[in-house]
Amino acid sequence: MLALKFLVSCVFLIVSYSCAEAVEIDCQRPPRLVDPSLCCKDGGRDQTTEACAQRMGIGGQHNNGPPTVEKATCFAECILKETQYMQVPEKLNYDAMRAHLQNKFSNDSAYVETMMQAYRKCEPVVQQKLQVFKQTPLRGGAAALRRGCSPYSGMLLGCSYMEYFKNCPAHRWTDNEQCALAKQFVTQCSLGA
Repeated sequence: MLALKFLVSCVFLIVSYSCAEAVEIDCQRPPRLVDPSLCCKDGGRDQTTEACAQRMGIGGQHNNGPPTVEKATCFAECILKETQYMQVPEKLNYDAMRAHLQNKFSNDSAYVETMMQAYRKCEPVVQQKLQVFKQTPLRGGAAALRRGCSPYSGMLLGCSYMEYFKNCPAHRWTDNEQCALAKQFVTQCSLGA
């Protein structure tokens, strides 16, 4: 979930320069940054997230700002592999994902279903974007893939978290003006799938 929060926060940070009082949504001038997990309670950090963060050197005591794109990408890949969501490169195992989510959130079927729907919606979109990325010449996809982890995992986690945010179960949503504006921005500006 740390990777998801990081990716979502980066998206909001990159485009956050207008004030929260805006009534009409302008995708070029988003509302003030709000931590998505304060609006839509997510699954939180767990042992897998912590282990992957430690392995990648992310979020430690000597953290000097956000991780590099390469570290964030490998962090996302680590999470998907360690949870068994991805047992072969760039392909999700939905059975393993459902089993893990149902075990971890046995008392919250709405969360499980919302996450499953988010991953199912995002995977084909990410696969399509990844194919375009791989065909990018010079300093593009193929060269980047040889240097480290595939961007698939980071793209997938980012997209899935955005979809989850847009479709947040009511019992996990914080109903306030700032969160409503963030959700409206994410939905109207087509962030996610």
